Amino acid sequence: MVYYPLWIRFQGRRLALVWQIGDGEGPVDQKDAVVVEQGTVASAGTAAELQALGLRLGISLEDDDDDLWELDGLEDLLELPPSEEICTRLLNAWNLYDDVARSVDCSLDDRSAIARTCYDKLFFGNNLDSITPAGTQFRPAFNDAEKDAVREILHRGRIILAGQLRPRRA
Repeated sequence: MVYYPLWIRFQGRRLALVWQIGDGEGPVDQKDAVVVEQGTVASAGTAAELQALGLRLGISLEDDDDDLWELDGLEDLLELPPSEEICTRLLNAWNLYDDVARSVDCSLDDRSAIARTCYDKLFFGNNLDSITPAGTQFRPAFNDAEKDAVREILHRGRIILAGQLRPRRA
């Protein structure tokens, strides 16, 4: 496994989670996840706390890129014209929430037909060079039902993450 710090802003707090990525060793179906410690999602509020967390867990953290994933207010993005940046932010949050849910034996309940359609639109809206034909751009359009589905998935993800974070120490 390879471990990466992932800095997020969640419910107004800046904190780091530890994302574990399969390194090609072990089972083929090994999924990405976040590190869980004593039944809750492992997190840190500072770089020093993050280093201490890595030492406590006996894991080596890859370099921190200091990019902050803003998880607050994502639903507001659904009211803007879709762009690569918006699709990337929404898809990253969805994937993170899915990894968090799986790590704590929960589900985002995001496997319906409408959820799959929304996920695909966000994925293709990233316009990755390896997928999007040269000279073209995909700009997804979401109807009201699809926007509601994305909002609901993000809401469930927030509930799961909030319930799995350790309370802040006073």
